[in-house]
Amino acid sequence: MGSSILTFAFGEKSPPYSYSLDDRATGLFPDLVQLTFRFIPGFTTEHVAVPWARAQYNVRLGLTDGLLTYPSEERQEYAIFSAEPLFTQNFGHLVYSADNPNIDLIESATSFAELSSLTVIVERGSQWEEDNIPGYLEREPGRDMKAMMHLLMLREAGDFMVQPAEDARFIARQLGYSKKLKVRKVDFIPNSRTPFHIGVSRQLPSAMEVINQVDAVMQNPEYQLQRNTLIESYR
Repeated sequence: MGSSILTFAFGEKSPPYSYSLDDRATGLFPDLVQLTFRFIPGFTTEHVAVPWARAQYNVRLGLTDGLLTYPSEERQEYAIFSAEPLFTQNFGHLVYSADNPNIDLIESATSFAELSSLTVIVERGSQWEEDNIPGYLEREPGRDMKAMMHLLMLREAGDFMVQPAEDARFIARQLGYSKKLKVRKVDFIPNSRTPFHIGVSRQLPSAMEVINQVDAVMQNPEYQLQRNTLIESYR
């Protein structure tokens, strides 16, 4: 008996997590889904990269079978999610240049208060940064991630950014700043962790069966090892 094909939808403009390259869904999230179903006999996956709003809409209608995302209450209305996350995005990192004259302070700080004399580069309009980076820190806004990295590395307009390690390394590699890039994991940044779970459309008759199999695979030590290796390759 042949395997059932499940179609997963990913955002087309969210590198390094998911993006469209040569009309293919590429990035960490498609790689994670593919790895997971490699351990589940009877199912194979196909991946599409589309605008993120459409990806969610298609899963709601059952036009697409699944996605990998944060299981908000609204999304749980139309999809069944895995019990555990495949990946947890962590904003708890300070991103800075090896050439920064304040490097000793950045590398020893145990609170935002200790960084209060420095300037943080933020993304214009980011609600998360507004909510979680204290207002007493001087801000230098950039319009997007690339602009922010240039402000940090080229123009030296600020001292550090707060970003997941994967994002910082991906952008630095794209822009040729990898050698100067420094990333320090810290534990004083609030609300820094966002879990991403596999979700399967409630329109799919086998949705519960699929999720039960995903939950079982996630307890497999060999799978856990391969998943961690895959995630680390993006850091």
